Amino acid sequence: MAHITRGALQAFVPPSLRPAAKRAYAGVVSLVRAPYQRYVQTPALLSQRRNWAHRRLEIGPGPQRIEDFETLNVVPGANVDYVWNASSRLPFDTGTFQLIYASHVLEHIPWYHVDEVLAEWVRVLAPRGRIEIWVPDGLKICQAFVDAETKNSEDFHRDGWYRFNERKDPCRWASGRLFSYGDGGGTRGHENWHLAVFSFRYLEETLIKAGCASVEPLDRSQVRGHDHGWINLGIAGTKR
Repeated sequence: MAHITRGALQAFVPPSLRPAAKRAYAGVVSLVRAPYQRYVQTPALLSQRRNWAHRRLEIGPGPQRIEDFETLNVVPGANVDYVWNASSRLPFDTGTFQLIYASHVLEHIPWYHVDEVLAEWVRVLAPRGRIEIWVPDGLKICQAFVDAETKNSEDFHRDGWYRFNERKDPCRWASGRLFSYGDGGGTRGHENWHLAVFSFRYLEETLIKAGCASVEPLDRSQVRGHDHGWINLGIAGTKR
């Protein structure tokens, strides 16, 4: 049905109106999908999978599902199994998952809640289970900003990220990388804002405090989904 409707948009809507028509169509789909996924699909899958073995969870999935991973996201979507806020208590028993993967999710959680959120994520790991986290590297971003302002360094240009920054100003670049841009319209509380900055040292200490026996850095070759480039900071912990 969805395919037929999209085809009808292409066939019968004038080209000048298609962007608006597509947005309207997406809005209708979202209105139907959101309550279904939240109130029907999520509890059904939680019940159905409760006794599954060897489970893996991706928190904050991208557009492409990672093979053999269940998915949890605060926003409904085609690749989302559980619609849930990852900063609250998770709807899983202690020790449920052998592996948890979260790429560029943690920076969207207020910095003063990070300790308790990571403790909750580690709670649902099985003993000797593994958690893999990717975030923007706050040290690299700040160092590139400082060097650009004090030494006229152009290292930040390696990034190629100039959203809302046509003149490629290093201060606006650092603002975008540290805070993101929300929905692009300034809406407060939008889930795309960045609310925390990270270093490896801080994440290592926090994961150990949360219950990991060992922590190690991740190389960019170990990214399972989208690679965010040179600012990527990866860390893995193994639960006690």
